[in-house]
Amino acid sequence: MTNFGYMFFTFRAHRPRQGATPLVLGELDGISKGFETSSSKTDAAVTLYGLLNGLIGRRLNERHRHLSVAAVDPVGRIIKFAIDLGTSGQNSVFVDPESDDEPVFTRQDRHIETNKRRGLFVVPTRSTVGLLALESLSGSTGREQLTNVLKRGFRAHTDLVIDFDAVVHEEALSAYLAQAKVNAITLKRSGLPHDIAEELEVGQPDEPLGRLELTISRGRIGEFKQQLAEKFRRNSDARSRLLSVGGLNFDELNVKMQVGERNTTLSVMADRMPRFIYHLSSRDRPSDKRFYSEVLGMVPEVARAFGVVVGGTWQTGEWSENALQTEVTVPIQEVPNDGGSSEAS
Repeated sequence: MTNFGYMFFTFRAHRPRQGATPLVLGELDGISKGFETSSSKTDAAVTLYGLLNGLIGRRLNERHRHLSVAAVDPVGRIIKFAIDLGTSGQNSVFVDPESDDEPVFTRQDRHIETNKRRGLFVVPTRSTVGLLALESLSGSTGREQLTNVLKRGFRAHTDLVIDFDAVVHEEALSAYLAQAKVNAITLKRSGLPHDIAEELEVGQPDEPLGRLELTISRGRIGEFKQQLAEKFRRNSDARSRLLSVGGLNFDELNVKMQVGERNTTLSVMADRMPRFIYHLSSRDRPSDKRFYSEVLGMVPEVARAFGVVVGGTWQTGEWSENALQTEVTVPIQEVPNDGGSSEAS
């Protein structure tokens, strides 16, 4: 059963090799101007819109990965969008178990499996940090497939670097955790440790057999939570220590919590920044109206937690006809000549 939700990520823009000096997103050239005169070279909102708008009605094909944009709708400092993430290069046969495994479909290398995702950019005019919200289906957002394309296009068009999943604002995150009611903490590991595998007499100790989970009891949650934010800094060694318990190294730590009336899961892995997964209770994929309503309702709270200054008019303001016509070309990524192809159709 699919679990529906969404994740927030931060992003910043900076000059090459100057990551410690992020630029103001609405003034990439350092010059203050009205939104009406902003361009795709000087305003990150217009650049990101142009990159998405340029892919409407087209499919970016890069070997076995495919990306197309179904819709993009800007208003004020937000950009709503819907994308199709595709993968190909698989050969397999689908069978019907209720009909004696009768083959019903043969998937060939050229067939594309598509995954629809909705998202939202919040690009504050005078902040150095923006927000990206992406729809999550059972914990998967397809973020890298989208952001790799955006990063490449942003760099080619502006000569600037855009980084997604930037540093978490530690003090704001501590305040967020302080008001959260933590319901459960679970550590997960792929594969069984050597001694457990031997005891059960199953497979080789290094085989990815099964999944081991460790749950921290409610009695220890308060003590654990006090030290949580300190471990979330941009320090992979600290996160690795957090994921090492009783001599076992875990791959992932999930903290299920409730803030107000919202349920969320904080996911921590050693090699990346912490992620919040906000859950949407629904049997079917939520409608556009509900999805965007939920995400927009969370923006002010998440902005505070991640140190993003959104301002008072981020949801208002019509775009000019000139800005709405902006299209920014995404350069095709070259791939090895092994039968794969790259093209925009």
